[in-house]
Amino acid sequence: MTYKHFFITAPIVSLKGQPAILFDGKQATLLEALEDKKVKVFSECRNGFCGACKTKVISGEVTYTKQPLAELEQNECLPCCCIPKTDLNLSLSKDDSEQVSASKVNPTQSMTNKSQQGVEMAFLLDDAILGGN
Repeated sequence: MTYKHFFITAPIVSLKGQPAILFDGKQATLLEALEDKKVKVFSECRNGFCGACKTKVISGEVTYTKQPLAELEQNECLPCCCIPKTDLNLSLSKDDSEQVSASKVNPTQSMTNKSQQGVEMAFLLDDAILGGN
């Protein structure tokens, strides 16, 4: 009798080939696990909307906890809304983070524009609800 079916192994997350995290599920997302290990990953929305945390995957697979709205290439993931499905090797290091952006747009700038649009929408909603008061 083997015990292979009774034990589930936790995925190992490596940064540029160096094992860094045993993803045991204590964190809700890959981003939280990376931040706990002091890995710098730029992020804004934490919901898969802005794409600011887009990270290149060298090898491995992830599962999304929320369907991301940002466009991704096949070798990219959004750590803010995914967890490792298998052992994972990311193109990140503890010293610097590498962002992958297909559009080459500054994520801070694009998020600022989205935030500004959100504020404008909130004012429009207030006016509609309060009757322009």
